[in-house]
Amino acid sequence: MSQESPEQAKRRLERIGLRPEQVQEVQRAAQAMAQQQIKNTLAGASNFVTTVVTLLSSAVGFVAAFAWNTAISSWLTTVPLFNTSSTVAKNFIYALFATLFAVVVIAILGVINGRIKGQSLINSSNPQNF
Repeated sequence: MSQESPEQAKRRLERIGLRPEQVQEVQRAAQAMAQQQIKNTLAGASNFVTTVVTLLSSAVGFVAAFAWNTAISSWLTTVPLFNTSSTVAKNFIYALFATLFAVVVIAILGVINGRIKGQSLINSSNPQNF
């Protein structure tokens, strides 16, 4: 399929009876549609990249959570304050510690997200801010 140049398209439209100002209007509309299609394509690509990064980050975070689970469980038995013979008490102490840790991390991530919200790394005109 061969592409016609804008000049060829203009001549074709004039041959079918459009006035020069109508031809210009058709060309402006076609240009606006092409620009909108490019914006939609870039937005879709940006959403795709964001989704992939989110999924990969979640997977890596899940693996790290297992590692921290083991590390914190082992560490709590070495702290005299938490060294109790009751398994239930150990589990509650661990759950409390893990919850406090999660709240702090989620709060920090919320602040970071609030600072970068609405900025796309793909469409950024000033990449030095990242």
